[in-house]
Amino acid sequence: MLDVLETVELSTAFFASLGAPGLLLVAFLEFFLLPVPPDLVLVPLSATNPEFALPYAVVATVGSVSAGLVGFLMGKKGGRRALDSRFAGERIHKVERYFERSGFVTVAFGAFAPIPEGYELLSIGSGVFDLDLRTYLAASVLGRGSRYTIEALLAVYLGEAARSLTEVDVYSIIGVATAVVLVAYVVRNRWFSDRSAEPVQ
Repeated sequence: MLDVLETVELSTAFFASLGAPGLLLVAFLEFFLLPVPPDLVLVPLSATNPEFALPYAVVATVGSVSAGLVGFLMGKKGGRRALDSRFAGERIHKVERYFERSGFVTVAFGAFAPIPEGYELLSIGSGVFDLDLRTYLAASVLGRGSRYTIEALLAVYLGEAARSLTEVDVYSIIGVATAVVLVAYVVRNRWFSDRSAEPVQ
């Protein structure tokens, strides 16, 4: 376990030393199960160079969404087998039910939330379940872009203290933000549902 943590720390330092190209690379490769979250490269870079925090967030978004697009195309070409070969059946069935309700919301929340393999599953699933490409890209950019922007701004706010944030710290913050957005979404839906159910005077 310690060896894995040390490897992640060394890899994070390596990618961070490359600046924006390193961030772009790690954001792309993380989709394919590289055990180095781009969040841990984005945060120290943004803390060290606060004037470039938002551009760094854009770079991370481009890298991650580009990798997601590869997953989308894998799903389109490989069909259900592309999911069955990588994920448990119950997870696939659950994701399919979410897509039946709203593909855009499912991808946007999945791209934002710190769920292991979540974005990979949803990206491939988007191709398998025939989500429109423009809808997929818009949801991915919204979810990933919002997440990385929040992290970059948080790093600027915390300054040097942000460099000591762990993966658990960063994901806890994003998890809370996800819960807040989810509650707001549910309340909004119920509000409009109740309003539409009211009899017309």
